[in-house]
Formats: sequence, structure tokens, C-alpha cells
Amino acid sequence: MFVEFFPVVVTAYPADEDHAPLLVDPAAARIVRADQVADGDTVLASFSGATGRMPAADYFNDQYAAHPKPYDPTCGCGSCATMSDHEGPVVDLGDDNPWDVCDPWAASDLVLTIPA
Repeated sequence: MFVEFFPVVVTAYPADEDHAPLLVDPAAARIVRADQVADGDTVLASFSGATGRMPAADYFNDQYAAHPKPYDPTCGCGSCATMSDHEGPVVDLGDDNPWDVCDPWAASDLVLTIPA
């Protein structure tokens, strides 16, 4: 089994009108690859890329519980089709989220989560 550790520092969660209040303890936050997100993990943020020594998180307006399911680019939700031309594996973190559509990610993308 291969384990990859990512450094993480949780700074102030955005508290403006565009972000919902954080409902979980940010001290438990972990960075994982999208293909390592487990059922029930709370998804907090994605990463747009490295900025300096550590990647910078792009917090979502609403955190949600992941319920990974097989990725199907033909499901018709409107979101899965956006990843149909992605080269490499794609994972779907589920459709039980504030947007009510599937949430496809490149398997290697980094996700800030609170483990279930």
C-alpha cells in the first residue's frame, strides 16, 4: 500500500456572505487525492495549484458529504460531460451535494476533506 502525505495548514475559513459557516472542526482537515475520498468524508475545498511551497485551497460555498460512485460521462446530469475528454482516471464524489449534480474530479486532483 502506498501512502502519500501532503502538508496542510488550515487558516481562517472565509467568513463572508458567499460562504456557509463551517460545520466541522477544521483541525481535522486532511489533503487527499480525489480517488482517496471515502464515503462520508466532508469535502471542504479544491486546489487550483501550488502557490509557493504549499497548494492554496479554494473553499466551496457549502461543504458536503462525499458519496463516491462510479464515474459515468453519459449520465446526463450536465456535470459529468465536462470531464469526458479528460485524459486519465476520473472519479465521481457523488450527487448528494448542494448542486444536486454529480461531482466529477480528476483522480489525481487534491481535495481538502474532514475524514468520516
